[in-house]
Amino acid sequence: MSQISSSNPPERFLLIRTDRIGDTILTLPAVTALRKEYPTAFIIFLAQPYTAPLIEKYEGIDLLLTYEPESQHKGWPGIMRLSRELGELKIDAALLFYPRAELAFALFKAKIPLRIGTAYRWYSFLLNQRIFEHRKECQKHEAEYNLSLLKSLLTGEMEQPHSEFKKWSPEPWWNNFRAELNFSEYVIVHPGSGASAPNLNKTQYQLIIRLLLEKTNWTVLLTGTFGEENLVHDLASGFPKERVKEIAGRFSLAEFFSLIRNSSLLITSSTGPLHLANAAGTPLLGFFCPVKPHTPQRWGPYDQQKWVVTPKLDTPEICKLKNCPHGGCLQQLSDSEITTELCEKRLKDLT
Repeated sequence: MSQISSSNPPERFLLIRTDRIGDTILTLPAVTALRKEYPTAFIIFLAQPYTAPLIEKYEGIDLLLTYEPESQHKGWPGIMRLSRELGELKIDAALLFYPRAELAFALFKAKIPLRIGTAYRWYSFLLNQRIFEHRKECQKHEAEYNLSLLKSLLTGEMEQPHSEFKKWSPEPWWNNFRAELNFSEYVIVHPGSGASAPNLNKTQYQLIIRLLLEKTNWTVLLTGTFGEENLVHDLASGFPKERVKEIAGRFSLAEFFSLIRNSSLLITSSTGPLHLANAAGTPLLGFFCPVKPHTPQRWGPYDQQKWVVTPKLDTPEICKLKNCPHGGCLQQLSDSEITTELCEKRLKDLT
């Protein structure tokens, strides 16, 4: 196993996370930890193109690269191209946070001296420093699992993960949007989840919207990705348009992050926006399945775990998302439970 020499420490690092927004956000604290340990190092981050606008707003990254498996990095020729691109950067250490065979091979082919990643894949022999942790056991938070890959690179005690995004400056679109809202405070309700985790149903989200209108004077922003416009429109039906606004697909990812940063509250299930809110310090209320692999112990908002709501279930240890014995575990939350969590706890804490 390759080890770091104190007399010849690495100077150029590559961090790789090429999956969803939330996963990427939970990897970024590794940049902060590396930057603190190696203040003069050159840090490169390889990510999916659609997450790049967020990564560009993060402190401590010197070069952002995009991994494009459907175009320039497609197939065997694409992986060879990626390996050449990485080889030219003279990287000393690479950390593979999202294990994929093609990426592990590209690191190996690029002859990067130190290649760090999981020990539990058939292609792990391509890595020369292997981490023996089964993330599926959900023994700790995803952000902490990510920092575990840095253990051999850091001295002293491992700190808790924390994010450092660049200071936000208002842009022209923001002033126009604030004028549209009549400069009122707003709360974001994000009902989509990409079907990656259990979610509330339409009736439950409508209850939340109704309670927000009754208990606050905030504008309710219903957000969603491109393709979720119908979902958002369906939820907004019957509510006053001056108080409940549909903005699914309206803003870029970077602009959406700005909306989250300036929101009074964000309400959602286990989604990327939840982790964006937590990283920005925006108050949130999240709804989660309590069992593996969706448990908030691994996927909850790292700094706001007290604001996670889970149903009380008598279930097996493993969630069967598409064959849930409850027909959707979050549907077990009663109207009174949701009302208590939102009105008597979360809103009370904010006012």
